[in-house]
Amino acid sequence: MTEEKYTIRKYKRILFYVVICVLLAAFLLGQYIYPSERETVTEESITYTGTFYRVLADGTKEEIPVPGKCDVPAGEPLVIRSVLPQDYHENTIAIRSSLENVRIYIGGELRAVYDTENTRPFGKNSASGYVFCETSGEDAGQEVRIELQSFTDKYSGVVNTVYCGDKSDIWAYMLHCYFMVTLIACTMLFAGLVVLIISLVLDIIYKTRFDLEYLGWCMILGAVWMLGESKLRQLFVSNASILSNMCFFVVMLCPVPLMFYIDSVQQGRYRKVYHVAECITCVNFVLCTSLQLLNIADFISTMFLSHLVIAGTFLTIFITICRDLIKGTAKHYKLPLIGLVVAMIAVMLEVTEVYRVVSMSGIFIATGLVALLVVTLIQTMDRIRELELARQKEARESLDYLTGLPMRHKGEKLILEKMQEHDGCLGFVDMDNLKKINDVYGHKAGDCALRLVGAMLTECMENAVVCRLGGDEFLFYLPEASEEEMNMRMRKLFESFGAAKNLTAETHRHPCPAVCACADREETLKNII
Repeated sequence: MTEEKYTIRKYKRILFYVVICVLLAAFLLGQYIYPSERETVTEESITYTGTFYRVLADGTKEEIPVPGKCDVPAGEPLVIRSVLPQDYHENTIAIRSSLENVRIYIGGELRAVYDTENTRPFGKNSASGYVFCETSGEDAGQEVRIELQSFTDKYSGVVNTVYCGDKSDIWAYMLHCYFMVTLIACTMLFAGLVVLIISLVLDIIYKTRFDLEYLGWCMILGAVWMLGESKLRQLFVSNASILSNMCFFVVMLCPVPLMFYIDSVQQGRYRKVYHVAECITCVNFVLCTSLQLLNIADFISTMFLSHLVIAGTFLTIFITICRDLIKGTAKHYKLPLIGLVVAMIAVMLEVTEVYRVVSMSGIFIATGLVALLVVTLIQTMDRIRELELARQKEARESLDYLTGLPMRHKGEKLILEKMQEHDGCLGFVDMDNLKKINDVYGHKAGDCALRLVGAMLTECMENAVVCRLGGDEFLFYLPEASEEEMNMRMRKLFESFGAAKNLTAETHRHPCPAVCACADREETLKNII
């Protein structure tokens, strides 16, 4: 390609990128400046505004805040009541369950039941989810009674916002609030799978393990946790209880790929320490799962143990990093170190928010993992470049540039491997008159003769390992070959060389000097079997 054509192509490429960036900026600016074309659903327009109260043991009524929390022992149902207004005309009443069984009565009639006792694999509580109750204008003035029951102290007595309106409007509002978080989780899951596949492919190509593999698992686990915590999970899975339990499994197992990752980055310097931490993680997993299966304690009740394991893992990693910083060995993984610190801070913030009864649904975790992904990709590309340079260097040093055959060291290694696996015949070939060719006809003619012999050896000794020992000497090993077959192959080699001489003579008035000189005598090619 000429310099002028290259310059034109370069400017066309730049212009294309500029146009794409302008279009993207125009799209984002238009979405921001111009008003929305869809009907906006606000929380106020779908929130039930009536007053809720509960009847105490002495028969008195107590008004309760909604949303709010009442003092109710675990396992005891909380019953709240309200009266629908006379002008009520909505078709749905909805409330979100927080690990609670829910029953909704309208005018004494049971209209909606949410209880996963027969659909969840284990545990005492129903998974959190939205419960919808059908209503109509005929229910105006009727009493609404909602029963909430949780078997966990933290969630017993919790009353979430009660919505009323069209079911599609309620879901539209939920999508407006939580769609972006769910989209980020799906994107992370897809990215984690892609990263994992890429790392496995690189593993096959370069015969070495990359840090991307462990990071891919971290992203997949983080995405599963985010999807499990999503308020929209009942829209994209048929059994929310199973996905809810997956969140707890992910929290218990997440330290494992993280320790695999940092151990790989630190090149195994603290592998014994991480082995201990991994064993502790496994013990916690088995203990918490056993307590759940035996109905002794739910995952939510033992979650503090998993959080302690995560905190202990982070403390262990922090200590090893500090040790590397003191010794000066941390400079070899500066970029992953920055990403790892950001990711650990993000996870700790997420855990802290959970204990404040505020869930960010994984935004912090997603941010930390994306930062870690970026720096790991940069380091992976640098490592691939180094491996490619090393492979090219090895190829240059191990292959003969004239014949393309392996040189002595590489060839003898390959032949030795074949000899250990298969019986066969080892052959040695050298050329006569190579020095004469170089002196009389020049080194180009000598190179031509070497290439010719190398090509013929490769062709006639099919399935053999052929290498150039140096100068005019060649070595080959033919697996599973008898002496008779070897003699036949050598005759074929002589015949091919003679045919090349005759072809050269017919094509040109004067035969190729390299071929003539090499084929001067029958002893031109000598073999020892």
